[in-house]
Amino acid sequence: MQEFWNFILRYAGLVALLCAAVAAYNLWTAYRIRRSARSAMFNAERQVANDRVMRSGIIGLALIGLTLLFFGLALIGMGNAPPAEPPTRAPTRPATLRPGTTPGGAATPTQQLVPSQSTVPPPPAATNTPRPAAVTPSAGRKTAIVTGAADVGGLALRKTPQGELIERLPDGTVVELLGEVQSVAGLEWQKVRDSKGREGWVAGQYLIINP
Repeated sequence: MQEFWNFILRYAGLVALLCAAVAAYNLWTAYRIRRSARSAMFNAERQVANDRVMRSGIIGLALIGLTLLFFGLALIGMGNAPPAEPPTRAPTRPATLRPGTTPGGAATPTQQLVPSQSTVPPPPAATNTPRPAAVTPSAGRKTAIVTGAADVGGLALRKTPQGELIERLPDGTVVELLGEVQSVAGLEWQKVRDSKGREGWVAGQYLIINP
């Protein structure tokens, strides 16, 4: 039902323009018929013309009403459009050399290099926002920390993926992972519970899962 409603809101503006064009055509047709009816010589012709004028006028007025209705739905859809989540780049790992090799490619048996371990991206810079209360996870469930969402005003907690906004979670917020994952519009969404017990969906790219 939610997807059907989003489809109507998305194309309401186009339907409003179409209804407006058809309404204008019917009103213009009624005006032309009314002018031609004045020059009719017989009452029967005038009666037929008046019937056509009334029919075209009623259709035109009904289409004007539909135009206003769909125009209002288009405005509602523009107001409820969720902000686009900016894509983030995955952290790159520095290239490492194998033991006994040099950058030029020549092997040196006496030189040994210690292979570097995979690096973990540094945590985001601390902000002045108060740190929320920690979440006590249920048995067998993990927690995660919100990070990298300061530039978009906080991570959006929604009722459904890309659905109605519940709250924006600042960086450093600890949430409990409920184990449900969905992929919508090219984004991975995780179902979580915040420190206030509210459940919703967030973009998984802004979460660092605790071990």
